[in-house]
Amino acid sequence: MNVSRVIAAISLLVILIAIIGFVVLNPDEHVSINLGWQKYEDVPLVLALFIAFVIGVGLTLLYTLYYFIDLGLTVRRLKKRNRLLEEELIALRNLPIEESMGESEEGKDVVK
Repeated sequence: MNVSRVIAAISLLVILIAIIGFVVLNPDEHVSINLGWQKYEDVPLVLALFIAFVIGVGLTLLYTLYYFIDLGLTVRRLKKRNRLLEEELIALRNLPIEESMGESEEGKDVVK
């Protein structure tokens, strides 16, 4: 079994026990929530924290989705650029080699 999975499972279990302990120790706590345009009175603390957690997860999911879409578009753009550069390199390799090695037509006649 992978050690990192065991550590992740133990960490999740500890967090879950802490959450359950918090809920059990604070069942009668109530809070007021003022959103600016709406005010909620006598809301259970556990419910307020759960809703805040769900909103945080949702916003994180949206940001992650945006990040991966942006990353995919960047990879696609770079692959296209790489393909174009490879085509240019192949075209340069296939150019005929000119006789510019120091010999000219006149030089050949003189040597013979």
